Amino acid sequence: MLSEVRVLGSRARARRAILERVDRLTRSQLEHTDLTAASQILSTARFSPPLPLVIAGTELPDGAYAPDRTIGRALPYLAAAEHMARDHLGDAPTGSELAVGLEIDDGIPRFVAWIRNIEDEATPISAPPARPPPPVGQAPVTVARWFALVSSQPVPAHDGKLRTARQAVDAYVQRSKAANTLRGYRAAVRAWCQWANTHDLPALPARSEDVAAYLADMALRKRRTSTIDLHRAALRYLHHLAQVAVPTSHPLVSATLAGIRREDDDPAPHQKTALTWDRLTEAVDAIQGQDPVAVRDRTILLLGFAGAFRRSELAGLEVSDIVTDDDGMRIRLRRSKGDPAAKGVLIGIPRGITRNCPVRAYEAWIKIAGIEAGPVFRRIWLAPVSRPGEPPAPPKIGAVALSDRSVADIIRKRCGAAGLEGEFSGHSLRRGAISTGAKDGYDLLELKRFSRHRSLQIVETYIDEASIKERHPGRSRF
Repeated sequence: MLSEVRVLGSRARARRAILERVDRLTRSQLEHTDLTAASQILSTARFSPPLPLVIAGTELPDGAYAPDRTIGRALPYLAAAEHMARDHLGDAPTGSELAVGLEIDDGIPRFVAWIRNIEDEATPISAPPARPPPPVGQAPVTVARWFALVSSQPVPAHDGKLRTARQAVDAYVQRSKAANTLRGYRAAVRAWCQWANTHDLPALPARSEDVAAYLADMALRKRRTSTIDLHRAALRYLHHLAQVAVPTSHPLVSATLAGIRREDDDPAPHQKTALTWDRLTEAVDAIQGQDPVAVRDRTILLLGFAGAFRRSELAGLEVSDIVTDDDGMRIRLRRSKGDPAAKGVLIGIPRGITRNCPVRAYEAWIKIAGIEAGPVFRRIWLAPVSRPGEPPAPPKIGAVALSDRSVADIIRKRCGAAGLEGEFSGHSLRRGAISTGAKDGYDLLELKRFSRHRSLQIVETYIDEASIKERHPGRSRF
């Protein structure tokens, strides 16, 4: 059996990645089971495409650290991984045994093998694992793996022990940052560690001159200044978690970033195409049929526009958050980028009389999907091809919420199918709703209230160029 199942990063993304790879029987068994408690179920799963097998890095007698090593790239099930790991590592020493686990790092699963002490099994399962010490001075690959682990700490169950309370501090500190932010930090730290390894530089603690060179290298590769800022913030967070001196605040690093911003050829942020009302209705009208996929996608487009939702907000909606009546619907947005304290925001959407009413679209989706509780927008599993003479089986509505990336993919797909020109993304609905409001004559204060932004300056960046020209004070004078 799998020794453990470890999830690093987004749990929803990890679950989606596993469900996409396992066989149908395993998928049905996992429907109401948390991945970290599914060792027995996943031990008999067949993965397609197959998973790689990695030998976990270990500390050597001289204090150095052996990095992770990939020894197999196509293992379809646990037994094959155990057999290959045993051939590679040989017999375990007395008092130890071979362990093989499943690790899902930022949505990418792999088998991981290591030698563990049998005495460790005496530790009660309910006892939280100790936070591994920071790998100061160790190989960059070890630093990346450590950061992925400590930035994905679950909140432990209460047992009255000081050790557990201190572990909970780490978990709650991480929850002060959005999941997408932590995902970006993990990717940035991996990139920094790869760069440091290529140039034979220490990854932790990093030297200020090396960090400045890394950011300058990113600028030479034409990376956006927003991306460079993210990498600097990730390195600051890495050193903060490791409790070592932070090199990113050094004047050399700050001056390097200031010079990069001055030399930026396009300092203005790149805006995606706004999905304004006219474009939106074209995309919605192009969705043919009343099958669950069509009804769900129409609802995502119409509701996303009506509420000026971010893609993560749409993906996170629950049935319990929404109340409908004859006048429309009320949505309690429990958590959003504009509400870091998670106080919750109420959003009202009026009921319309046209075929593009978002309230009616939502009611149609809930009815056809048979959803009574849980996530509103879910993945739909298409039924297998029926045998000749048999009626087609209906698609199966999943139990897990769509990810924010899946919402963005649906928006891009539907805009492309409608033949709309432009660069659309998950933010196109939100930007289009604000742009349409500006074109219809709503002032900035009303748009700020509608979009739930914290400043008027940000709202202005969402207004289309066409809207700005139409509302120019000199339009009737020139």
